Amino acid sequence: MGLAWVGAHLVRAWPRTVEVAYVPGPEVTRVDVDYLIDGEAVGSVRFRQTAGKASDLRDTLRLPPGEYQAQITLYRAEGPAVELLRTLIVPAAGLTRFDLRTAP
Repeated sequence: MGLAWVGAHLVRAWPRTVEVAYVPGPEVTRVDVDYLIDGEAVGSVRFRQTAGKASDLRDTLRLPPGEYQAQITLYRAEGPAVELLRTLIVPAAGLTRFDLRTAP
């Protein structure tokens, strides 16, 4: 019985593959993302794109189940960088999409 409990607990804590898409506006030249849990970074990704050519930016990562914060920094050809926080729930059903086009 104890072995079954340990096995069930391990299965719930086992890392899951998560797919995330970021949709920036055409003025964005760089997107930096840090994945945080309890304020600690557990992963990150950096994207670059040509200004005027917006496209979905995709990341695939493995994380244990939980609620994460995606700390996103948008860099534009002109103007200051913009920082955003979005919630990422793991496991997620399918692709998680963050639309960043309406960022201030």
